[in-house]
Amino acid sequence: MTQGSETNIFEYSDYRKYLADYYTQKKINNPGYSHRVFARQAGLSSPSHLLMIIKGERNLSIKTISKFSDGLKLSIKEKRYFELMVLYTQTNELELKARYFGEIISMKATISGLYKLEKDKFDFLSQWYFVAIYVLIGLTVFKADPQWISRRLGNKITPTQAKDTLEKLLKLNMIETDPLNGFKQASGAVTVADDTRSIAVFEYHQSMIRLAFEALKHKPLTEREMAGATISIPKDKLPEIKEKIRAFRKEINQLASSYQDSEEVYQLNIQLFALSEEI
Repeated sequence: MTQGSETNIFEYSDYRKYLADYYTQKKINNPGYSHRVFARQAGLSSPSHLLMIIKGERNLSIKTISKFSDGLKLSIKEKRYFELMVLYTQTNELELKARYFGEIISMKATISGLYKLEKDKFDFLSQWYFVAIYVLIGLTVFKADPQWISRRLGNKITPTQAKDTLEKLLKLNMIETDPLNGFKQASGAVTVADDTRSIAVFEYHQSMIRLAFEALKHKPLTEREMAGATISIPKDKLPEIKEKIRAFRKEINQLASSYQDSEEVYQLNIQLFALSEEI
């Protein structure tokens, strides 16, 4: 940090890190700035409140979120972003965490092209149809027509969503134009921040579980295979079981990749979770 520079709140997803950097920058610009000064500007009774929040010794309540926003002299948009960061950081419920993070990413996407790219990456990892369309493009029967894509995915998405997905996959360099089929898969991987990846993975698996339930209700037995086993496992053997599951998934993926002239896209879900809880 240098003299005169500002702390851009939209570069953060952890509000404690933002507060720490904000205070450090204010101190650089004005050596007389202190925790007491911030407490006075925010209408807080304790001058140590800011430091305790930064260290993680206390959480912000809805009431103190508003006071901190005033002390930070945030705009209306920045206040909402700060509130989302606090809610995202402090909640332990994954569904709520994913919702707050989605709003954070969406707000960032309105700021600059860099943040828009991060939103596209998040969508690719979290939206089931992004991956489905990417795989669909690899089929020899693929047509670069949003109406066709929508129908091939059972009309679970609109042609507009299909068109938007193609545009985002191009921006991410996941696909490239092809004179024969319109598009083709391109080599390369999507790299994202850890928090983006973790929340996106939660969203992805949640949507795939919903789709599996729909398939169980509506797809004939000839088009699906679902089996389950209720087993007991010693805790120290769980890593061994998980490794075998990962190896099986990789084996199926390699086998499917070796097939030529595939006509359909399938989803393989492998689930292992505890039914019992330690007392």
